[in-house]
Amino acid sequence: MKRSTDLAQAIDLAADKARYDECAKRLLTYSSIIAWILKSCTEEFSQYSVSFIADHCLKDTPEISQKAVHPDQPDRNLDGDRRIDGLNTEANSIKEQTVYYDIRFRAYIPDVEEPVQLIINLEIQLDDTPGYPLVTRGLYYCARMISEQYGTIFADEHYEDIQKVYSVWICPDPAKKRKNGIFKYHMVEEPVCGTSCTQQKSYDLMDVVILNLGDADQKSDQEILNLLNVLFSADIPPEEKKERLSNNFHIAMTEELESEVRFMCNLSQALVEQGVQQGIQQGIQQGEDMLARLIQKLFSLGRAEDVRRVAEDQEYRNTLMKELL
Repeated sequence: MKRSTDLAQAIDLAADKARYDECAKRLLTYSSIIAWILKSCTEEFSQYSVSFIADHCLKDTPEISQKAVHPDQPDRNLDGDRRIDGLNTEANSIKEQTVYYDIRFRAYIPDVEEPVQLIINLEIQLDDTPGYPLVTRGLYYCARMISEQYGTIFADEHYEDIQKVYSVWICPDPAKKRKNGIFKYHMVEEPVCGTSCTQQKSYDLMDVVILNLGDADQKSDQEILNLLNVLFSADIPPEEKKERLSNNFHIAMTEELESEVRFMCNLSQALVEQGVQQGIQQGIQQGEDMLARLIQKLFSLGRAEDVRRVAEDQEYRNTLMKELL
């Protein structure tokens, strides 16, 4: 049987990664998942229960008649079927390159005198070392979401109407030293001289949050990490994953949500298997190349007798590779 070329394997792997990325985005559009992220990653929603956020803060128009619910674990299953309506995920201007958001939506705090509206951007980052700091890209996304409010949310010089924005980055497979970590970046006032009269809401307009996931079997103090570790785990079978989401996080499984969880599990396993297979093939190729170089080196040194020993004695072969290559 002929082996696929490296290019063919790369194309297959890229296709699976693209499908995995798309599936992950779809899962994050469910209100039951979004509610957990808002409660854990935003100061504005931290005081509310997950069920309250899912039911009252993710609608087109804010509901201001409900009282705040204590930030406890939900005592009933959350709707695992309802998705939220997203904003336009493309932001562009005449002079700037088009920027695409993974997921973007509005969230409302309904039980205050003037309902607060936040614009939230969620990003799935499969490569946590893309060649630039993720926080820098997150700040750029925040700046774009603020600047594009001109002419729609505020006009003329009414900068006081700018709505706060969040850019939340989820890294399913970070480097080991960064696993199971949550990092927040935001703007603060630093008095240098004198007494400040500026309200926090005047400058607290953007937050970047980075969630580095870890092992689903290593419990974290942060429930959002436990939830996302289960959701994005490549090792947990679909049925167990659905059971954990339902029992531990009160997310009711529907036929559509179950199907997408199962599909992402299958893609995760496919990516792992392809990665392992590629690693094996690359290792074989590298080993063959090193052996060929060693044999060529031995012949050039007139050590033909060592060639036979190298073929039979792995320890001697490794010794000569370290010595001659």
